[in-house]
Amino acid sequence: MIDGFLVLADSASTDKGSGKVHMLGAGWSLTGPKVPPSAVAGFLRIPWDEVGDQIKFRLRLLTRDREEVRVLDETGQNRAPQFEGILALQQVQPADELSRQIPLNLSFALSIPPLPLLAGRVYQWALDVGGIEVATVDFAVRPESLASDESPDNEARAAE
Repeated sequence: MIDGFLVLADSASTDKGSGKVHMLGAGWSLTGPKVPPSAVAGFLRIPWDEVGDQIKFRLRLLTRDREEVRVLDETGQNRAPQFEGILALQQVQPADELSRQIPLNLSFALSIPPLPLLAGRVYQWALDVGGIEVATVDFAVRPESLASDESPDNEARAAE
């Protein structure tokens, strides 16, 4: 069974040569209230008996109740923010019997544009591989009132 996990970051990129993911500002779970550009880094562990030429994936944005999130795009269309693709495994074979005893690790990073998400809500990115959900990561968008209460001016007044 393919296993995975997701990490939220301010930005991330995949080194095509090594397959490593480089992240900045990784590991957050609270953002906003205006949601800036971000990234989702995905890490998969694939048993050697399940390794094929390609791995089809889909990253979906869901509400706390696991409903599909829909937002207006730049053309005014109501759409679900999601990313689909194929992760290619180019004739990957374990180097030796020892390597075959641990799963193949595959990582990737996706850049996420700013999204007009509702403040004060919890969301979840869900990763499907081959139609099966293998990983999720939750995050919350700060309420507008909380963001203004935590401004540097308010913190300075509270310290007085």
